[in-house]
Amino acid sequence: MTEAAGAYRPPWFCVLPDDDAAGPLARRLSGQEAARTFKHTSGRPWLIASGWGKQLRTATAGPLKAVLIGSCPVSTARLRDLATRAAGTGQDEELAALPGSYYLITARRGVRSARGDVAGLNRLYYACVEGGWVLSNSPQHLADAAGTGVDRRWAALRLLAPSAPSPLVFSRSPYQGVTPIPPGSKAVLSPSRPVAVTRYWTPPEPVLPLDAGAERLREALARAVAARVASPPVASVQLSGGLDSAALAALAARARPTATTVLVTIGSRAADNPDERWARRTAGLLEGVDHLVLDPGSYPRIFQDLQSSQFALAEPAPFAASAARFRHTLRVLAERGSSAHLNGQGGDEALLAPLSYLPRAAARSVHRAWWHLRGHAALNRTSSLSLARAAATAGTYRQWLIRGADQLIAPASPAAALAGWEAPPRLPPWTAPEVIRDLRQELRAAAEAAEPVCGDIATHGTVARIRSVARRASLYRDAMHAAGVPGHFPYLDRSVIETALATLPEERTDPWAPKPLLTAAVTPLAPPGLLIRRDKGHYNHEIWTGLAAHHGELAELFHGSALSQAGLIDEKALRQHLAEAATRRLAPAFITETVALELWLRAARP
Repeated sequence: MTEAAGAYRPPWFCVLPDDDAAGPLARRLSGQEAARTFKHTSGRPWLIASGWGKQLRTATAGPLKAVLIGSCPVSTARLRDLATRAAGTGQDEELAALPGSYYLITARRGVRSARGDVAGLNRLYYACVEGGWVLSNSPQHLADAAGTGVDRRWAALRLLAPSAPSPLVFSRSPYQGVTPIPPGSKAVLSPSRPVAVTRYWTPPEPVLPLDAGAERLREALARAVAARVASPPVASVQLSGGLDSAALAALAARARPTATTVLVTIGSRAADNPDERWARRTAGLLEGVDHLVLDPGSYPRIFQDLQSSQFALAEPAPFAASAARFRHTLRVLAERGSSAHLNGQGGDEALLAPLSYLPRAAARSVHRAWWHLRGHAALNRTSSLSLARAAATAGTYRQWLIRGADQLIAPASPAAALAGWEAPPRLPPWTAPEVIRDLRQELRAAAEAAEPVCGDIATHGTVARIRSVARRASLYRDAMHAAGVPGHFPYLDRSVIETALATLPEERTDPWAPKPLLTAAVTPLAPPGLLIRRDKGHYNHEIWTGLAAHHGELAELFHGSALSQAGLIDEKALRQHLAEAATRRLAPAFITETVALELWLRAARP
């Protein structure tokens, strides 16, 4: 492990205006360790970056300067050719549509622009610093430069589980005065003007049948995997035992025919969790792999060593409750020398459609939609009638948001959770009453102007789910970088996402055949019988046993808590619910998200 507690900051960059007012900030940033400075023709810095190494590449063509930061499997010559074409046309779209997951930053005649990816794995922010507008991937750098602190309203939004609705997610950052740029949008920085944010990406229409979608996905996913693992001397895959990770393992082994690929599986204490058995089966079918199964008996429990195992990250870590477990895994990977680790996060979100697809599917085939409806209802332990009613009565996006505001503390029905525009936002029972009131007002106000990503409810829901998991994946990636193990998430590449969205939802989602699009795409490239799993493991057992084993540590965490001091929770109610959690069977996300926010606020406070 390479990170000293509190000493690590992920790689960062700042884009500055061509203005003398930015001089003091530029000098401060340039003076930081290992910072690289790129200057415009005026001699003023326009980009200052640190920590990216070979992930930062540049190309200059006439008046255009282009910088790619991240993972992009194109040659320098190809990058130069595209920059030359962009300089001639004035359009950057070809550069933005390259495979991989990266930032694109350009400067042209005093105008700078920056954009992240469409999933939100590579996020951007802007703020006004000393009278000038600045763009950055790091909200901490902007907050430090602007002298602002944690945004309490943002912290309140983070209590919502499983996530705040999209309009609120992208309305605030962790810090006052620092504004996030929504994924799929770009920010333009011009002299003496505020930052202009415009949308550059629209989801494709779902029109492809399964065969055509599978052919495209086969190429996109194989390329995404090979771009990460073909060259490193040691590469690894997180092999959970599910279809997503099995596909990545097969493609990684195929991309490295002369080198060993390390597969890592975390054993489970639950006797009824089949993940380890399926992971061992997958590894046994692949050639050129070394399979490590981490013994659950010597593996840290969830909620263990909470305060001593956290990472210094931009936001509360989704793995905060299991940070000790994550550190243990990263230590194993670092000892093996992995310099590229693949993770299957985003597979469920990209490859499966939310069940709001059913009404539109019925317009194409009533019989097929009814067959799907029955299957989904059975899998999710709800009635076909309830699910059909929820899918048919979702209403407009604004109506859904207003209904969500009214129901923030009401139990979410299984059917409504499956077939709405997004997952219904809910607050834990220990939320302070005034916070509930304020969030209701904020959600209703947001509904007045909120627009979905597109008019198709299933496409919007898919994109919302992708962006939610991408936010979490970005924090996993930053923690892995801190440990010296670069992490990659191929299912969140633009080409993979667009292929999935372009495939008819009833073709890529089938209650009777798990992940039909993925299996059709990868089966021709994998050993026979590899992608046949039909069940799915779960980790609730790990959460409840960890809670029982470390209840005292959790109770201590919420004596004089930062959340309570900020007026966000009722500390007494929280401790009572924790004491009764095993019998009440609260939604695990209520507990893990509250723990993550508490630990992050403690570290972020002056």
